[in-house]
Amino acid sequence: MNKENNQLLLEVESKLDLLVKGQESNSNKLEGIGNDLRKGFIGLALRNEELLKSNDQLKQQLDEVLKELNTIKQEREEKAVRKEAWTNRKRLPKRDPMTRDIYKELIKAAEGPTYINLRTRMALCILVVTGIRINELLPLKVSQLKILFKENWIAIDRSKRGPSNYKAFLTKEGKKIMHDRQKDFQLIFLMKEPDSYLFTSEANHYKSLDRVVITRDVNKVMREVSNQLPSKLNITSHSFRIGYITQLWKDSKDIEFVKQTMGHRNLDTTSAYVNKLSDQERQKRIFMNKNYNRKRHLELLKKRSMGMHSKENSSELLEYSCMLDSNVDWEALENY
Repeated sequence: MNKENNQLLLEVESKLDLLVKGQESNSNKLEGIGNDLRKGFIGLALRNEELLKSNDQLKQQLDEVLKELNTIKQEREEKAVRKEAWTNRKRLPKRDPMTRDIYKELIKAAEGPTYINLRTRMALCILVVTGIRINELLPLKVSQLKILFKENWIAIDRSKRGPSNYKAFLTKEGKKIMHDRQKDFQLIFLMKEPDSYLFTSEANHYKSLDRVVITRDVNKVMREVSNQLPSKLNITSHSFRIGYITQLWKDSKDIEFVKQTMGHRNLDTTSAYVNKLSDQERQKRIFMNKNYNRKRHLELLKKRSMGMHSKENSSELLEYSCMLDSNVDWEALENY
């Protein structure tokens, strides 16, 4: 009996040992798992901090992008408003070109012995033979007028965009008009020195007139004649420019030459001035000019890629880049 009890006790002790060892093993495992979990939580906390910082950076970038988009949107809206305002602007009535007959009537109205009469006749004559703007009369000097008589051209300081100065050439009709007014100009040559201004007061030949004065003198004569015309043509100081461009086109039949002479950036601007130029011919000239610009632009780009461009080429490349638009017919260009 005692023997059996001892053996049973040994078995129980053995099982208890196994149970204790198992608990110790489980305790070690749980401790390891706990350590791993702690490390994992620390890693997650560090990662979470990085994500928060990254999120802040992305939010800042998003705010900057939204700000830029809002700026672009505002600029587009402002551009659309300006475009609509330009489309709906109050347009001046169409002005008629100056003709030789109307010019003769203007000269008759400006006849008289006074210096102001003489000055007004000179202004009318130069406006009709050069097509310059009325305010471009003011910088002219007597020496420039002498060149106009001798060489049939005059250097003009431009008042609007384009080259700072350019040459205005006499047309065939312009040469006749200058010859008819030779006495007036010879009188000016006697009165003034070559370096004095052409349009001045009678007292001071070295101070140019104000624009208001010369404009008033010219407009006074033009209103007087305009009211007497039976056809009620709308003639203004800009009519001289329209008439000159029309006459230059008739003499040269080269709209590109007229464009370059007048300093226009786009050919359609020039063609809009030309009287009696058909819509078909107008569009044909504009199309040819755009395609020429495109081909020249491509040539300059090719030169630049080959390292053959110069400062002059770079300037020309920039000019053609500004002139070109996205509406050129590429298929037609290949056959041009």
